[in-house]
Parts: sequence; C-alpha cells; structure tokens
Amino acid sequence: MDFEHADAAKGELPDEYTPHFQGRAKFQMLNSPFGSEPAVFVVHFDAGGRTHPHFHRSGQLLYIADGEGIVATESERRTVRPGDVVTVAPNEWHWHGGTPTSAMSHVTVQMMTPGDVVWDVEEKDWATDYE
Repeated sequence: MDFEHADAAKGELPDEYTPHFQGRAKFQMLNSPFGSEPAVFVVHFDAGGRTHPHFHRSGQLLYIADGEGIVATESERRTVRPGDVVTVAPNEWHWHGGTPTSAMSHVTVQMMTPGDVVWDVEEKDWATDYE
C-alpha cells in the first residue's frame, strides 16, 4: 500500500505539454496499481492556468481535489470545487483549469498513449470572458 498527498509544490509540466497550456500548471505523478495505462496524476493549476481546448479519444476522469476551477465543453462552462467528479466522454471537446483568480488541483485518470489526446481542435469560445 502506498500513501500520497496532492501537493501543489510538487511536480512540473512536461516540456511536450507546455504549448498546450496557458499560465502555470504542473503534473504530480502518482504511484498507480495499473502501471502506465491509464495514467493517474494530479494537475495543479495556478490562478489563470488552464489547458487549451482538446479532446481525449478514450475520455478522461477528473476529481477536483483543491481550489476552484472551470471545466468547459462546447455548450457550457461549469465551476468546479473539491469533491466534484467530472467524466469527459471520448472525443468530447473541452478545456479545464483554475479560474482567473483561483488555483485548482484535480486528479486525472486518462490514457497517455500517443494520439489519445488531440490538441489540434478549433478554439471556439475558449478565450471569451475568461479574464
């Protein structure tokens, strides 16, 4: 058995993800009983930190651990807080992160195989009304 704590002071953003994030974010990798797939890790977003729009071919599960953030799809933006669980359907356009004034951390469960995360998508209203 292994015990860990989501800690915003831990982790770093892998270089290959830097172009796909606005603001500051870090990945805190967790020990997982599943091996490398699905990946299980915490993403810590500073206030104003968020992903660019994207989708996951296999879907994604998010558990909000700390702070207040936003998870958005093509049709809505939802404010999320600790204890919220978000299931992102396969191939669902979305983005997520802290609010402009609040940091947010979430545990994510997702596939990391090449091509599962697709970043080459239309931005739609991503930049509208975020400030």
